[in-house]
Amino acid sequence: MYIHLLYFYYNHNISSGCSRQLLKDSLSKALTFYYPFAGHLRDDGNSINCNDVGAIVSEAKLRCPMSEFMNNFNLEREEILKLTLSDDINGKEKRLNPLFCVQLTQFECGGEVMYVLCSHEVADLAFIARSSREGNNPPTLICPPQFNGASFFPPKLEGGGELNSRTERQYENGVSSKRFVFKGSKIASLKGMVCEKVENPTRVQILTAFIYKAAVSAKESVTGLLTLVWINFKLKIKGNVAATILLQIINLRNRVDPPLPATLSGNVISWFIGLSRMPEKKEMELWNLVGETKRNFEEFCKTFPTNYRAEEWGLLHKLHAKESMEDRMINQEDHNLYTCSSWCKFPIYEADFGRGKPVWITVPEFPWKNMILLMDSKDGEGIEAIVSLDKKEMEVFLQNQQLLSFCELITSTSNAFLDYREIKSNQIIHHDY
Repeated sequence: MYIHLLYFYYNHNISSGCSRQLLKDSLSKALTFYYPFAGHLRDDGNSINCNDVGAIVSEAKLRCPMSEFMNNFNLEREEILKLTLSDDINGKEKRLNPLFCVQLTQFECGGEVMYVLCSHEVADLAFIARSSREGNNPPTLICPPQFNGASFFPPKLEGGGELNSRTERQYENGVSSKRFVFKGSKIASLKGMVCEKVENPTRVQILTAFIYKAAVSAKESVTGLLTLVWINFKLKIKGNVAATILLQIINLRNRVDPPLPATLSGNVISWFIGLSRMPEKKEMELWNLVGETKRNFEEFCKTFPTNYRAEEWGLLHKLHAKESMEDRMINQEDHNLYTCSSWCKFPIYEADFGRGKPVWITVPEFPWKNMILLMDSKDGEGIEAIVSLDKKEMEVFLQNQQLLSFCELITSTSNAFLDYREIKSNQIIHHDY
């Protein structure tokens, strides 16, 4: 599984050859300090062979302007991959299955998109975002990266050498992903709807609850809440919808006590049950959902981060999850699972690969059902949400008028890009492909 990131850049009168060389020079310098990313995972998946085989850099050209690509970004994921990244690099061949790779795609208008893939086995977004800020000038690093995460969280190995907690998420068919842009003013309006009953909720807590509410409502509309069945010659009501749980992923570096170094590599993340719903419950109130996710987050932070150095950390976490399920009277074998990961507040727009600051950073749509990804828009006030649901449920989700009144189904920079082309049209370089 890879972390996918797309960095869009305007044309700044930099020739394609110069841009390409800047990227290669930047990456070569960075890999001197981030050397494990130039290696390969060993067969057991538990360690990296730092053999300096290198990271992969490839190039491509598209016969269309960048504005067309950005404005029609809601394409199927496989189409995006064909346009912006070689299938081979995406892991079909073992020898081309790197920990880190980049493809630079140039548009006919001179704009570029840089597709970055990093193995999620060895790094999380918090580490990638911090590392990207220093990619073009790593010799000035004051705090070099640390690759000793296993000393803080020792992996527990089974007899076969596999990690107990290691899982692989398979691509799922029948899944639809959509991008929703929530402006800062709309998020402020949502906060105003709940602030009287929930003290100072965060933007992420508000949007997580808001999107979860709409997603669960869509599922209940598709599957039906209740049905009448005959049991022991009596007509009884039976729920068609299983209980729902939303897991929230959090960065542990600044949550544990004492805090871990921001430069610590690896997947230094954990999760907690942010929200849950039993099918027989009445209408969900937004303020109640926001308050629930806020309370559950605070409870997790009080209970576990102080014990993270204990050998039984993993057992404590599993016990907490089991007790949380039991407290909510949720059947561990029969529930619908949603996952929310927030990339907000990570400095992804400070990325420096020698090409200047990106105009837009996003991810391709992902084919994993019931996933919610939140990331800051460029102004730092708004949030882009990528939501992935069952196709039938997504059709209902897109008809939710309350949801649509607070967001837009466009890229956050589409209009800005068109304005920029009008102003800079005399400076755009057109290449003959």
